[in-house]
Amino acid sequence: MILNIGRLYLQTLLRAFEWPWRWREISQFIVQIGLGSLPIIALSTAFAGMVMTTEIAWHMDEALHTITMIPGFTGQFILREIGIVIPALLLVAKVGASTTAEIGTMKVTEQIDALRLLKIDPISYLVFPRFIASIISIACLTFVAIGVTLACAIGVAMLKYGFSFLEYINALRPFIGVKDLFGAVLKGLVFGALIPIVSCAYGFECKGGAEGVGNATTNSVVTATILVIVFDFILTAFLTWV
Repeated sequence: MILNIGRLYLQTLLRAFEWPWRWREISQFIVQIGLGSLPIIALSTAFAGMVMTTEIAWHMDEALHTITMIPGFTGQFILREIGIVIPALLLVAKVGASTTAEIGTMKVTEQIDALRLLKIDPISYLVFPRFIASIISIACLTFVAIGVTLACAIGVAMLKYGFSFLEYINALRPFIGVKDLFGAVLKGLVFGALIPIVSCAYGFECKGGAEGVGNATTNSVVTATILVIVFDFILTAFLTWV
C-alpha cells in the first residue's frame, strides 16, 4: 500500500503542471476542510494549552522550585509540537476518514469507472483539488491552533500563576524565533500534503461493498496517523540538526 501511496503522490504532483486548475473545487474543499474543522481544532487546542501550562508549572515547581521559565518551555512546545500535531491528527480523523469513505463509495459503485469513460481524469478531478485545499487549509489552521493554544496558555499563567501579559511575552521571546515559525509552517505543509493522498489512495483501492468502505476508512486513518507521527519525528530531527 505504501507503494500505491507514493505512486499517487507523484501522479498528483504532476497534475500541478496541468492548467487550468479546478479553483472552484479547490475553494469548496478549503471551506470544507478549513472552516469546517476550525471549531473542533480551536476547542481542542484551547484545552491543550491550559493543560500543558498546568502540567509544566507543576513539574517545574517540583523539580526546580521555580515557575519563571513557564513561558519559554510552553512556547517552544506549542510552536514545535502541540500547535501542529494536534490539528493534523484531528484532520486525519475528520477529513481523512470522510475522504476515504467518499472515494471508496465512488469506487465500489463504479462512479470512478464512469469518470474514466467520460475521459475525466479521476486524479485531476478528485485528488488534486483536495491536495491543494488540504495544504492551504492545514497551513492556516496550524497558525490558528498555535495562536489559540498560546492565548490559553497565557491566560492560565496570568490567572493561576500571577504572570502579567508583558512579563510572559518578555520571558517567551528568548526561547522562540524564526526557526520555530519555519518549522511550524514546514510541518503544516507536509501534513497537509500527506493526509489527502493517503485517504484517496485507500479510497481508490476500496473493494467489497459497504464493508470494504468501512475497512478502507479504518486502515486509512490508522496509516495516516502513523505517518503523521513518523514524519513529525523526521522533521523534528531535521530541524534540530540544522
